[in-house]
Formats: sequence, structure tokens, C-alpha cells
Amino acid sequence: MSEESKESQVAHWGFWATLLWGALLAVVFVVLQMVTITVILIAQDRYQSAAEYQRAFVEATTNGQVLSLITFVTTIVCTGILAGIIKLKKRSVLKEYLCLRPVPLQLTLKWAGILALFIASASMITLALGRPLVTDFMSEIYATAESVWMLWVALIIAAPLFEELFFRGFLFRGLSSSFMGPVGAVLVTSALWALIHTQYDAYDKGMIFCLGLLLGAARVHTGSLLLPLGLHAASNLEATIEAALFG
Repeated sequence: MSEESKESQVAHWGFWATLLWGALLAVVFVVLQMVTITVILIAQDRYQSAAEYQRAFVEATTNGQVLSLITFVTTIVCTGILAGIIKLKKRSVLKEYLCLRPVPLQLTLKWAGILALFIASASMITLALGRPLVTDFMSEIYATAESVWMLWVALIIAAPLFEELFFRGFLFRGLSSSFMGPVGAVLVTSALWALIHTQYDAYDKGMIFCLGLLLGAARVHTGSLLLPLGLHAASNLEATIEAALFG
């Protein structure tokens, strides 16, 4: 039996329920971000006017220390909520729903090589276009991270964990088993994943979309979420190293 056939037999939310639950979780994610920033600014207790507070709120969105805390909060809370949503579905099994299956070493190395080729190609195109390898956003958050180790953990572990569980785990499951099929699910989840990166311009979003296609292809080909999760973490590791060296 193919991996696709096995996945279709797993109890899961349908197309519309997946979209509705996904939208609800997205709202919770955004609200948590705003609440976390607000709590941090209130704790600092140094803003005398609404204008000062508003300016500080905007600046906080590109502060590495604040970003680290936001990422930890949203990952912990939203991952828990996501697990609860899955368990609400009758006869669902969390491990199977999210396809948390081991991948053979040889296949892992193959996809690691594909990722390395993608990163090298993307870097060459970026440089050929006269664009910096490190975005202004990455430079800014790295420069403002008071505890650099927290930023590394946030970018390399926390962010990929929730994003993969949500996009190529939960959303992919509901979309791929609908009329969209696996290809449609890869395209849609890649586009949505790129769009949430509002801190980047159109070019960088395009690169993120292409990376999403690669991660989605790995998800389809292996029938496992663990491989795209590892590739996502590796990609963020490479970007963080660049920020540390050249940002």
C-alpha cells in the first residue's frame, strides 16, 4: 500500500473543517504575538505617552530578544492547541495524523543534498541580482538579541517546529485528502507559509515559497513530517549562521 493510500485512511478533519480550524489557530497565533509584546512593554514601564508606546510596539517586532520570546510563547501554546484540535477528531491518532514517522538515513541524506543545492542556487541568484545574502530583518534581529542563544533556539528549533506541524502537518493533511490532492496541498501551504513572512519583500517571499515547495515535496515523497521539519531547521540554521557572520 502506498504512503498516499495509508494517509487517506487516517481519521482527519475534512477540507472545510481544516480551513476553519486553521484560520482560528492563525488568529490565536497573531493575538498571542500582540499580547506578548504588550506584556513585555508594560513590564518595562518606561513609556510616558501613547505615541511612545506605539513606536516601541512597532520597534519590538524587529527586536531579536522580543522575537525570541514571542516565538517560544506561540510555539508552546499553539502547538498544544493544535494537538487538542487533532484529538477532537474522533478516532484520530496524533502521530499518524501528523505523519511523525522515521525516514531512512539514505533518503535523509538525499534530501539534505537537494536542500544544499537549493540554498547554493538561491544564494547565487541573490548575489547576481545585487541583493545582500542577509536581509535587513535578519541583521536587525541578530543585532538586537540580548541573549543570542535564545534567538538561535527560537529560529532553529521553535519556529520550524510549529510551522511544520501547522502547514505541512495539519493543513497538508486536510487539503491533500480533498479535491486538491497532494500537489494542490503543497502549492497552497507553500503560498500561505510565504505570505505569513510579512517582514520580507516580494523577492524573499518568492524564495520562501520555493523552499516551501521543496519541503512539501519531501513531505509527499517520504510520507513523513520529520524530514521537512529537519530540512526547515537546517535552512534556518544556515540563514542564522549567515546573519552571525555577515549581518
